[in-house]
Amino acid sequence: MPAGIRKSDRIRHRREYERVREMGRRFRTERFLVNYQRVSGDRTRLGVIVSSKMKKASDRNRAKRLMREFFRLNRAQIKEWFKGFAKENDSGLEIVLVAYPGAEAMSYAEVEQELRAGFEKEARMQERLRLGEE
Repeated sequence: MPAGIRKSDRIRHRREYERVREMGRRFRTERFLVNYQRVSGDRTRLGVIVSSKMKKASDRNRAKRLMREFFRLNRAQIKEWFKGFAKENDSGLEIVLVAYPGAEAMSYAEVEQELRAGFEKEARMQERLRLGEE
């Protein structure tokens, strides 16, 4: 596995971002909004957006780097959390992370803690919903 995120693992086009936002689910943490959607196939992809309320380009770039690093290091774990409620052919996942002001001042450990807690909470909630429907 390469150290970075391959081009094929990134959401790159506006229509893809819009599709995840409109068709997917979302949850919020203190400094991040996470939109995600189950997709067919086995690929997990990431899109990154930073709020325009972060005025300095260096702050926006730092926030993007932190989110990409979280995804790179935790991709397998994220996929595992959402595996339990995937439909038969929908084991892929598309994630759009949106950073809000304050994210640029966080350390990587703080970003990881906040996003992990959010993903774990969402996965537990989805599992409860799935079990309630059956």
